[in-house]
Amino acid sequence: MDRVTTFSAYNSVIINLMRSESRQNEAQIQVSSGKVGSDLKGFASNAEALTATKTLMTRVDGYLQNAKSLQTRMDAQNLALNQVLDAGQQARQAIANAIATGRGEGLMLELDSYLGQASAALNTQHNGRYLFGGGKVDTPPVAVQNIQGLLSPPAGGVFQNDQLVPSAQLDETTSLQTGQLASDVGSDLFNAISGVASFDQGAGGPLNGALSQTQIDFLTNALHDFDAANDKITTAVATNGLAQNRVEQAVSTQQDRKTTLQVMVGGMTDVDMAEAASRLSQAQVALQASAQVFASLQNTTLLNYLK
Repeated sequence: MDRVTTFSAYNSVIINLMRSESRQNEAQIQVSSGKVGSDLKGFASNAEALTATKTLMTRVDGYLQNAKSLQTRMDAQNLALNQVLDAGQQARQAIANAIATGRGEGLMLELDSYLGQASAALNTQHNGRYLFGGGKVDTPPVAVQNIQGLLSPPAGGVFQNDQLVPSAQLDETTSLQTGQLASDVGSDLFNAISGVASFDQGAGGPLNGALSQTQIDFLTNALHDFDAANDKITTAVATNGLAQNRVEQAVSTQQDRKTTLQVMVGGMTDVDMAEAASRLSQAQVALQASAQVFASLQNTTLLNYLK
C-alpha cells in the first residue's frame, strides 16, 4: 500500500532539511575560521568571560606598546648621558694635562669644545621632543653652546627646562620616573667650566703658554669641581640604567601576560578542528538524507494520485 504525504509530514521534512542546512553552515564556518563563533552570541556561556578577557588584553597590550616605546626613548637618553659624561671626563683630562705640562695652549679651546658636546647631548631630541626639558618638550633645555654664551647667558638662564620630571605607568600599580632634567645633570659641569673661563678672562689669566704657579694651583683646585661634576653625571647614567632595566622587565612581563591572555581567549574561541570536521561531515550526510526524503515526498502527494 502506498502512503500519501500529509501536510504535517511534509512540513516536518522541510524543518529537518533547514536544520541540517543550518548545522552544516555552522560547522563549515567553524572549520574555515577556526573559531567557535563569529560574535558573542556564538560563544554562549563564555561570552561574559571572553569580553572581560579581551578588555584586559587590550589594556595589557597598551602597557606593552608603551613600554616598548619607552625602551627606545631611554636608549636615546643613555647615549646622551654618556656623551655628557665623556665631555666632562675629557674636560677634566685637558686640565690635568695642562697641569702636568705646565702649559695652557689650547686649554680653553678644548673646554669650549667639550661644553658644546655636553650642550648638544642635553639638547637631544627623540620623536621631535627634547629628552631633558621636563615638561617643556618643545624648547631646547640648554640655551648656550659655547663658553662665551656661558659667561653671558640669555635672560632665561643657561638651563631653560622646567622641574617636571617625566614618569611612566608600567602597569596598573607601577609608576616609574623615566626622565631627567638638563639642569640636574649638567649644572655642576657647566659651573666648573664657567669657573675656569672666568679665571682665564680675569686678573689671573689668560691660561695660555707657560702657566704660573698661581694658575697651576687654581687648576689643581678646579679638578675637584670636575670630579664632583663627573660623579653627579655618573650617577645620572646609573639611574637611567636602572630605569632601563625596569622597563625591559616590564616589556617581558607584559608580553608574558599578553601571551597568557591570548591562550585564554583561544581556549574560549578556538574550535576543536577534529570535532568540527566530524560535525561537518555528519551535517552533510544529514542534509543529503533530508534532501532525498524531501524529494521522495514530492512524488507521494494526493495530487499525484488524483491525476
